[in-house]
Amino acid sequence: MQRLIPRSETTTHVGTDKDEIWRGWDVLNEATKAQFERLEYYKANIKDLTINLSEDQTVAWYFHLLDAEIKSNNTITRWEDARFTGVLERKNNRWVIAQTHVSIPKSA
Repeated sequence: MQRLIPRSETTTHVGTDKDEIWRGWDVLNEATKAQFERLEYYKANIKDLTINLSEDQTVAWYFHLLDAEIKSNNTITRWEDARFTGVLERKNNRWVIAQTHVSIPKSA
């Protein structure tokens, strides 16, 4: 995680829970550690990946759909067609994550 996410106060992740708005490296790092400690397995299938680059090729943004099965605390959660987006920045010749957002659509 430390290689992908810069130690920056501007890094942001918006998750599926109403309390999952994590801003800054310290908050994101602690929240992620807590989730991974309880994680038993995570199976993912990425679909319809789209990646775009800025003209100067220093910023990229992506979108994909995600099917996932997550087992944590002896509970299995399944996502179908979760919507995942993110922004990456090119810094010191490396791509790093600036922001991510995942949402789960509600059926009509």
